[in-house]
Amino acid sequence: MNLELTGLVEDFVATRLLSKVELDFLEAELWETIQHIQEITSFSPAPNDIASQLDLANGSSWHLCCAAVLDASRPTKASRTKHLAKLISDHSLDERSN
Repeated sequence: MNLELTGLVEDFVATRLLSKVELDFLEAELWETIQHIQEITSFSPAPNDIASQLDLANGSSWHLCCAAVLDASRPTKASRTKHLAKLISDHSLDERSN
């Protein structure tokens, strides 16, 4: 887990603002996660208040929170959050494991 990722997600939840450089960093982190999903065994859950503020279920991972931040800040036709959630399901990853 990248501490900068968690800090940026927390900052976004608090302010609803991130710089272009910060958003670019989150995009790169999410891309790396998606590219290497088959190598991941579990995700760290974000605190429930963070997940809730991003309209995610309790126990959602920091990476899903990252995707939700990007969806809110840089909307695309295809939801990053839905895409990552599908990959997590397809690879039978338990988001609640550390």
